[in-house]
Amino acid sequence: MIKVGVIGFGTVGQGVVESLVQLERGLRKEVTLEMLLVTNRRKHEHSEQYALVTDDWKTFAARHYDVVFEAAGGIEPVYDYVRFFLKKGVPVVTANKKLVAERGEELERLAAENDTYLCYEAAVAGGIPILNAIKGTLATTSFTSVAGILNGTTNYILTGMIEQNRPFQDMLEEAQAKGYAEADPTDDIEGYDAWYKIRILARLCFGIWSNRDDISRSGLHDVLDWHVELGQSLGLTLKLDGRASVKNNTIIGSVAPAFFTNDHPFSTVYGVTNAVVLEGKAIERLLFTGPGAGKEATANSMVEDYLFHERYKGERQPMLIKEKEQNRIANVLVMVAAHEKKEAEKVVEHLPCQRINTFAADEGEAWWLKVYEDVIPFISKQLGLSLYRVYGAFEKQLATTNMHHPSSIGETLEQKA
Repeated sequence: MIKVGVIGFGTVGQGVVESLVQLERGLRKEVTLEMLLVTNRRKHEHSEQYALVTDDWKTFAARHYDVVFEAAGGIEPVYDYVRFFLKKGVPVVTANKKLVAERGEELERLAAENDTYLCYEAAVAGGIPILNAIKGTLATTSFTSVAGILNGTTNYILTGMIEQNRPFQDMLEEAQAKGYAEADPTDDIEGYDAWYKIRILARLCFGIWSNRDDISRSGLHDVLDWHVELGQSLGLTLKLDGRASVKNNTIIGSVAPAFFTNDHPFSTVYGVTNAVVLEGKAIERLLFTGPGAGKEATANSMVEDYLFHERYKGERQPMLIKEKEQNRIANVLVMVAAHEKKEAEKVVEHLPCQRINTFAADEGEAWWLKVYEDVIPFISKQLGLSLYRVYGAFEKQLATTNMHHPSSIGETLEQKA
């Protein structure tokens, strides 16, 4: 018999309880729900499981569990609850991306010390079994990079802005009405949600935890409607992109809005769908897509996560690839409003970038720059304008939209170097 405890009885917690039949079938053992821990027991007085619901931590902690599912979210007091059970050698399954990203290194170490495990497949791209694919099927595969469309809310908003030509605020309000966005959408809009997730993905891919400052974060707060429309006129699609790689044994990466050409797989990831791309010498490029959240998808992911860890006893053994040092050239678009143009032209002349072309809009213009990857943050800071990385075959994309570019404006990168 497997005795289950559940922390949190909201949408995901209810989904976990409903999925216990699935767990029983997978384990071929009887599974019993021992107790549910909530913040306010009275809110659940009409639930079928009300007799098992408690809001008293000591009562919940006194029971014996074979596994605890954590679906409450946040860090405090959940962090203390998870530590308590890991110290007792009880495995914990969580969908809590913030907890794992911020405290995962310590909690994994604590789990190892007590011969148990913390698993968190559902914390990243809820319906995509990406973490356990990395842990299991790709256990010895080395990756050069990982990237993803990891936040369904922002992807839903940007999809509507592009396909329906609707303003940002309208799409945000619709996302909230449909339950895709919270009343306070800060975590989604400012990129925190995707930032937690790419940090977790990076840990699985590269075998090391990143520091908070290793992966930069920028949300949609500087994205204006005309930026999206101008990019669309060039055949580009705007997404909130998260990515990470390793340089000098340190994880580097970013979460930021970026444009994608039509030949890039992220350009066709619509609505609340999530996507993850893994790249490596042996695999070239693997693409995973699926639902990023939802009651059924997340609960199913948590149950499958527990089943996976009960069956799979190995550990991922990645090898960090030491690539030749190369500073790759990137395409970026800088959005310049009419009143910003004069000052921006003075600044850009002295920056380590090559200005290739200008694309006009009613509200301003986009400057196409070629820059070395390493100096993108510096250039962005110096200009103080909205700067978007362009991924995919941009020159080819321009040719298909009949926007052949003239010879470059000013000096080349080599001349400026």
